[in-house]
Amino acid sequence: MKQDTEQWNGKERRGLSPTQERLYRLLVIFNILAWLLFVVAMLVFHYARPELETGFMQVLGVESREQWAMPLTGYLLILLLFCFCLSLAALFLRQKRARRIQDGPWLNLMILTCLSAGSLFWLLGVVS
Repeated sequence: MKQDTEQWNGKERRGLSPTQERLYRLLVIFNILAWLLFVVAMLVFHYARPELETGFMQVLGVESREQWAMPLTGYLLILLLFCFCLSLAALFLRQKRARRIQDGPWLNLMILTCLSAGSLFWLLGVVS
């Protein structure tokens, strides 16, 4: 890691690169797991939501489900809750680790936290 001698004349105290640091690895693992959980939750959402009944389906006499599939909705709530908790844990780990400007904001964690919280609150409002 190159230092800009005009702005910083101190000693580099980080002994390891970010990829070798345990906290950074844990942060990356939490981030990947949270995004995978969100993708799985969106797949479960597709099968749990009520089906859209079109005019073509009505003409053919095809029945569609007009209610949420409750077993899948329960799984969806659990997945979204775990996704929210993992993304919050990753945000707190990032807050503990990142103290320099070069560490970056990890905007994807903030987006995932907002998406999972918004989805969770929306689903609780719609289903209940």
